[in-house]
Amino acid sequence: MPIRKKASEDDQLLWNDFRAGSAIAYSTLIKKYSNLLFRYGIRFVQDRDFIKDCIQDVFFELWNRRTNINSTPSVKSYLLKSLRLRIFHEKSKWTSSEALDDDYCFEIEFNIESKLIESQTTEEVRLKIAAALNKLPRRQNEILYLRFYEGLDHTRISQIMGLSKQSSYNLLRESIMQLKQAWFAQLVSLLIVISLRVFNLLS
Repeated sequence: MPIRKKASEDDQLLWNDFRAGSAIAYSTLIKKYSNLLFRYGIRFVQDRDFIKDCIQDVFFELWNRRTNINSTPSVKSYLLKSLRLRIFHEKSKWTSSEALDDDYCFEIEFNIESKLIESQTTEEVRLKIAAALNKLPRRQNEILYLRFYEGLDHTRISQIMGLSKQSSYNLLRESIMQLKQAWFAQLVSLLIVISLRVFNLLS
């Protein structure tokens, strides 16, 4: 059985036990998803305490409403959507920038022997990609995060972001195209810098 399908089935059992009143299942859900929810929430507003409070509110409300909560095909997307709604419901309490944190962790390797150049290049690549992401609107950053970082499909993404499925497809396609354009410009300048450094080492 594929790992993702097995994990989904385990989540369903956990969710059903929680809805039936199992405190153990409820505690397991909190332990399993708190960090994931925090990573998502902190991208909306850089206030750790506020995000933690929102996550606590989400789980507190879940427990209080457990007898009225329906089954869900994806526990992960249900919780992400719940947190998103909570964050925007409490928007007046935000204490810092509303921009998403675009500092994603991309791992890119260049085939360069020099360790010095390699370490410098790694940092430069990270900064170049962050700069490219910073050029994108917030919603485009969010859909890229949900699709490629959390591995969600368009059905789940559209539910979380409140979009139609077609709008989700269109937004992701536009986001990827703009990211490619921004990244290409950054990549060209980076390759020029790398070439100059290699030339200086060999000369």
